[in-house]
Amino acid sequence: MTLAVIGAGMAGLSCAFALQQAGQQVAVFDKARGAGGRMSSKRSAEGYLDLGAQYFTARQPLFQQQVAQWLKQGVVNRWLAPMYQYRAGQLAASPDAEQRFIGTPAMHSPLRVMADTLECHFNCRVSTITNTAEGWFIQNEHAEQFGPFAQVILAIPPAQAATLLPPPLAVTLPTDLLQPCWAVSLQLSKATQHAAGGIFVKDQALGVSWISRQNSKPGRSVTENWLVHFTPEFSQQHLEQDAVFWQQQAQHALCEILGLANDSISVNSALCHRWLYAQQQQMPDSNFQDAIAPGLWLAGDWTRGGRVENAWLSGYELAQRIQHG
Repeated sequence: MTLAVIGAGMAGLSCAFALQQAGQQVAVFDKARGAGGRMSSKRSAEGYLDLGAQYFTARQPLFQQQVAQWLKQGVVNRWLAPMYQYRAGQLAASPDAEQRFIGTPAMHSPLRVMADTLECHFNCRVSTITNTAEGWFIQNEHAEQFGPFAQVILAIPPAQAATLLPPPLAVTLPTDLLQPCWAVSLQLSKATQHAAGGIFVKDQALGVSWISRQNSKPGRSVTENWLVHFTPEFSQQHLEQDAVFWQQQAQHALCEILGLANDSISVNSALCHRWLYAQQQQMPDSNFQDAIAPGLWLAGDWTRGGRVENAWLSGYELAQRIQHG
């Protein structure tokens, strides 16, 4: 019998791909138009723009092997641009020995490679999951039904997973674990010529956590483009503000951090995106590695404290558990 994975981000596709490699039949469901989740990139006239995950690292041997394979396939590259830090009003170089990787030509490229080998149902927003004597059934918002499935893996944020579960199971999930993040991409008409690839912002007063120069990434735009990630607190405080507000905030923060006059940059175009479930600041109180009901599992970076690598490991290790018991 087929297994179902709900969510085509890194955790869901890692799990589905590993299960299929082991000989299982797997179907993947996602509300988006394609694979990626928070690793999705937006296509623009200048090239892809990364609005979610900015890079990933590989510290665990299993994931290092996977990244090496992606490097050979040409869907991942190293990001070698210099890192900076902004603290107490000062911007300074912050070199380290960390190896940073990005998908190429888009952050979601390695996920699309996995998805291309799988049975994927995109533009399919799951509304209910039901367990019967025949197995699990999935129904989408258009009342289309899929199944039966032997097992179901929910590889989505806990707040979204809770909406699909009966109350006794839903209340066990840490629905507030993932906090929002507004992301703003600014395409400049004139380059600042700044050398920074990424800037870790440690000044809470700005409401910004991270800035990156997207054209410093291999395969991205050649025109200077800056991406601003706002902190969970500032994003939550102004969650319903419009794109004009967020562009103004991003321009102000960029000028402040780079030490430029507010009228010294001109923006050709701006792209604002709200991630409702993005930033994780603590580990969940409970362990979600085991099935939460017979044949029903959870996967995601959030189960292990965040990060792309943990998303992949979450899905891969869950596949091994399902396969080997």
